[in-house]
Amino acid sequence: MAAESTQTGERAALPDYDPALLPKQELDDELVMRFLLGDVAAQRGNVPLATEAWLDSARRTKDPRVAQRAAQLAVASGQLALAQEATEIWIAAAPAALPARQLMVSLLLRSNRIADAEVHLNAMFAAKPEEVAPFFMQMHQLWGKDADREAVLTLTQHLAAAYPGMPEAYFALALAYGHAQQTNQAQQALDSALKLRPQWEPAILYKVQLLDGKDAAASTALLNAAAKANPGSSAILLMQARIAADTGQYLQAYQAYETVLSRDPNQLEALVGGGLVAMHLNEVAKAQQYLTRAVQMNPKSVPQLAPYLGQLAEQRHQYSLALDWYGKVAAERQAGVVSRIPRLHAKLGQQDKADQALAALPRETLKDQIDYAQVAAQVWRERKQLAQSVAVLTSAIEQQPGEGELYYDRSLYLDLAGDFAAAEADLRKYLEMEPNSVNGLNALGYILANRTNRYVEANTLLGKALAQQPDNPVILDSMGWLRFKQGRLSEALSLLEKAYQLMPDAEVGAHLAEVLWVKGGKDEQARAQQILTDVLSIQPDDEVALEVRQRLGL
Repeated sequence: MAAESTQTGERAALPDYDPALLPKQELDDELVMRFLLGDVAAQRGNVPLATEAWLDSARRTKDPRVAQRAAQLAVASGQLALAQEATEIWIAAAPAALPARQLMVSLLLRSNRIADAEVHLNAMFAAKPEEVAPFFMQMHQLWGKDADREAVLTLTQHLAAAYPGMPEAYFALALAYGHAQQTNQAQQALDSALKLRPQWEPAILYKVQLLDGKDAAASTALLNAAAKANPGSSAILLMQARIAADTGQYLQAYQAYETVLSRDPNQLEALVGGGLVAMHLNEVAKAQQYLTRAVQMNPKSVPQLAPYLGQLAEQRHQYSLALDWYGKVAAERQAGVVSRIPRLHAKLGQQDKADQALAALPRETLKDQIDYAQVAAQVWRERKQLAQSVAVLTSAIEQQPGEGELYYDRSLYLDLAGDFAAAEADLRKYLEMEPNSVNGLNALGYILANRTNRYVEANTLLGKALAQQPDNPVILDSMGWLRFKQGRLSEALSLLEKAYQLMPDAEVGAHLAEVLWVKGGKDEQARAQQILTDVLSIQPDDEVALEVRQRLGL
């Protein structure tokens, strides 16, 4: 029942008008001239003049055919007031002409005369009752952003009242209540719809939408019941995935997105949602696959998804690709990625570009200054000049002695440089400031396990970190390495297997390979060699993996 538009020079097909009802108007010379003037003006592109000519003829003749042509020309030229006048003549001359009613509804809504549309909608309903239910389902699409919400609600109430046994009417009413911010009434209308049609997908989805995350348990219960009744519904699965992701149930969300994509590999919401959830689960390759497909399907999403794709490329050691993605990030989000660029250039050996990117970083605020020192230290690390990394952070600490993360960062470079005592001291200073820091607990626990035989304290520190984040692959790796150093090989293997599964990083792989090698079985040693080959094919310069391979003679 939607209104139809007509292009400037086109004549829409005329309805079948009853000849007996057409006006008995003789064509005098003046009328003929007006018709000719209108047609010639339209053909030459002077639509306003054509509109005036045809509308003047419609006023004189009251002929629905003439009024229809005048209305079409007025719409095409954007003269909405004249279009309404012409359509009023059209309806008066041919009350049963549905195209006239449709056009009038469209014109009234565009001028925000919502209440006046009721009589025409009722006439359309009476003429085509089979289209009433579909109309109610699409009715909300008629309203513009600035539509009078109360007028919309009143009109919907009047129309729906005539159809108490139609769930679609209650659905339209619920949408109108929701648009008017009357959530309780909207829920009641949906309940009425569901009494007539239990587990009806549109009503269930809108009920959950109205809950707006305020009652995840109720939303989940509604969706679970609806999923059983509608097992093939991807819309329900997508809603379940959104709620699961919002409540931190990433695996459940991921499984729901995967199911949707198994049905439709190009479902855009599932590609984006599945990609972001996969990042939370450290499924890096899958996340990259999904988000790359999403931007291929919807290039307009590149500026918003580019930060994630850049991060994923970094994680997969695809540094040139990461730089390419970061260059496409939306301007308002550039601040979140500029600090990553100098290190990437340094990794690629593009030292001049690294220096330029570093010099371009802001240094106005305290946070800017801390960020700059941390990034500069990373660049020196990539150049294998650890003393410079330490010096940059030492200078920053002198300026900002209360910033704990500077001590944390410096400890990492001190450890790499072989000054284990200083690294330990920095981490203890950091933990005085941030006693529950997972990163601090893990870093100090790992240094004690790797560089000393103070395994009891290392176990205490790593145990505290693991209690906070039991599935963190970095902490699992540290604890697995501690167990290896303690000679508890089975426990070490279990922890490192899990860590490597979650994060197939070169250092984790090197630790796992060494444990497998020490266990001494033929299969274990073959797998150790394969793991080292795999990680070094991706990270050929990783110092830990290279050292393990050399020491084991592989």
